Amino acid sequence: MFELGTVLILIAASFATATVSAILGMAGGVTLLGVMTALLPAPVVVPLHGIVQLASNWTRTWAFRSHVRWSIFFAFMIPAVAGVAVAAKIWADLELTWFRAWVGAFILAFLVWRRYKPTLRHPPLWSYAVLGLAAGLLAIFVGATGPFLAPFFLRDDFENEEVIATKAVCQTWLHLLKIPAFLALHFDYGPYTVLLAGLVTAVIGGTYFGKHLLSQISKDRFVFWFQAVLGALALYLIISTVF
Repeated sequence: MFELGTVLILIAASFATATVSAILGMAGGVTLLGVMTALLPAPVVVPLHGIVQLASNWTRTWAFRSHVRWSIFFAFMIPAVAGVAVAAKIWADLELTWFRAWVGAFILAFLVWRRYKPTLRHPPLWSYAVLGLAAGLLAIFVGATGPFLAPFFLRDDFENEEVIATKAVCQTWLHLLKIPAFLALHFDYGPYTVLLAGLVTAVIGGTYFGKHLLSQISKDRFVFWFQAVLGALALYLIISTVF
């Protein structure tokens, strides 16, 4: 279905971006979205990206399961279902001509967000219900909701492990919801089973590799080069669409 070179790049990118998520606690999903958008037809990007990120976020959820703030997840859970359902109805009528460009713009917005790192010190519990609804809408259109969710989890009353675990379980739920949504839109996952198995294996390996690297690398230098590469990818997606 895809050339061998494309498959190998996707497997390598899945491993590398899962490593990024394990080191930074975020950003791997956005990066993988950019790579997949550059290499794959627009209609398959978000459905396949969702499966890979489901595995990645579930791995982090399991690794940090004792640190999940379950009250936040339960507030988030039901509204997210409504958000995904509404977004799926809109997606069915969308023209995807500009998909690469809007993913590129989304990545650039993420890099701006990383520059200023907004946080919400003590969001009330009800705000996570609103967040679930909004994140459900966004999940269908761009796939990677991490940058949108992050300000609600970077709280000064959360330990790092609680940030990673609670955000990961919410994202796991979003990616899980996308499977029945895209099945209802008649997307056939069957032809991509072997590819997805390779990508899922890669993200699981990358997660544990990143956890091992976490204490052994210069985080500041890593972030600099990561942002430079991601910015170049975003510009490529926008320019290749416009021209």
